[in-house]
Amino acid sequence: MQKLPVGIQTFSEIREEGYVYVDKTKYIHEITTRGKPYFLSRPRRFGKSLLISTLKELFEGNKKLFKDLYIYDKWDWNKKYPVIKIDFGSMDYENSDELKDSLFDFLDETSEKFEIELKRRNLSQRFGELIKKINKKFKEKVVILIDEYDKPIIDHIANFKIADDNRKTLNNFYQSLKANDEFIKFIFITGISKFSSTSIFSGLNNPKDITLSKNYTKICGYTHKELEDYFKEHIENLANEESLSYEETIAKIEYWYDGYTWDGKNKVYNPFSTLLLFDEREFSNYWFSSGTPTFLIETLKKENTLKPIIEPIFATKSNLDTFKIEDIHPTTLLFQTGYLTIKEKNKKHGSIEYILDIPNYEVRESLINELIITYTNLSENHLKELKNKTYTSILNKDSKEFIEVLESIYHRLSYPLKGDDEKYYHGIFLVALYLLGIDSQGEVTTYSGRADTIFKIKDKTIITEIKYSSTKSTKTIIKEAFKQIKEKKYYTRYKNENPIYLALAFSKNDIDCEFKEKLE
Repeated sequence: MQKLPVGIQTFSEIREEGYVYVDKTKYIHEITTRGKPYFLSRPRRFGKSLLISTLKELFEGNKKLFKDLYIYDKWDWNKKYPVIKIDFGSMDYENSDELKDSLFDFLDETSEKFEIELKRRNLSQRFGELIKKINKKFKEKVVILIDEYDKPIIDHIANFKIADDNRKTLNNFYQSLKANDEFIKFIFITGISKFSSTSIFSGLNNPKDITLSKNYTKICGYTHKELEDYFKEHIENLANEESLSYEETIAKIEYWYDGYTWDGKNKVYNPFSTLLLFDEREFSNYWFSSGTPTFLIETLKKENTLKPIIEPIFATKSNLDTFKIEDIHPTTLLFQTGYLTIKEKNKKHGSIEYILDIPNYEVRESLINELIITYTNLSENHLKELKNKTYTSILNKDSKEFIEVLESIYHRLSYPLKGDDEKYYHGIFLVALYLLGIDSQGEVTTYSGRADTIFKIKDKTIITEIKYSSTKSTKTIIKEAFKQIKEKKYYTRYKNENPIYLALAFSKNDIDCEFKEKLE
């Protein structure tokens, strides 16, 4: 089997050492022949740095690295361009002074590399001087590649002053790009977030943003076809490890790691998680555990809502397009950091509307666990006890014990979170199930309606109807819930499984429930 490039973001190393490389040069060929300044936003660990590295080797004319790839016979290898590659992930930026020092150091190191002497002391002018002198020396226009352009801001998003000072420093630094446009062949900028062009790139001719472009939705990440074309042996190896068929293994990988889409149609797998899956041969939360931004959790806590993680969200293009330090919208934050993705894209009344949802099981389970633990302060041992108690109470149809489990979670959640309607309690119940490691489906379409929640405990299917009333008793609410299950025939597709029926009732100050094996 070909070696897996786990943690390797250098194109030359991948090609020279025989690692698997999923050929993305078709998209690279398109952007390099169609325009000049480009911007691409993708979540962390999604292949942006590898894309930048590939562009660098291409413009420097390292032909041998591209043998057998799409672009090999379509590129003019006689032309070689000087490349300035800026990686903000390797710089210091604890404050604006550190960031400025890092940028000065970078310009000095780059000038030494190209054997050029710089004289200007102003940061922006010094950058411009570098571009001009490289152009003059090599008699070719300069290619500029910027990786993780937003890291000095994103890493300090919880501290507005540092983030804003770093933003101003970057804005000043980029002034040179517009002023020296005539000396530049190509610009490609990547990052996690898209800040408004006025706040970062006011000194640059607006780069073409290909983040949501239907032409480039597959430029990062693996498509289903690429997964099977490039990793077939690794899939077979994983299937043997998991004691599953090839088809079952593919379905499980899709469930765990697929689902990211930037147009609502073309889905891709998370490349970081997929590579680690094949390397470890074990399904796990690789991407989430590699580092969840603290500011993401803190922002959601401030909003006092779990809505983004318990139901699909409607958004406009402007919701997804720009990110403001001083006014962080949780939907924008969740989308740009990869915790929400586009499930549908619709045109309505001349404008575009998006429906966002969590992409896959890996993200959903991990994000919900992180948030609930943050809200409830429940320890992992306590969660394990609650999970065991949940299983026994449901299988024994013990309403009293099940209510004790729910109350231990609900009472911790209800104080910091807002909501006082049926949908709110329905959402919190789904969250509680996820928290307890119980996979469930909400709003399940049946022959004559939608069941609130259906989940499984071992081999038992539990059909649940959730009701809320601020005026009725919980006993009355329970009767109405069972009546609805029977009238709507939610049980039709599950009747051969001997399902358990659960009526869950909420009032202003009380929780009650009842289990039944048969509906009267």
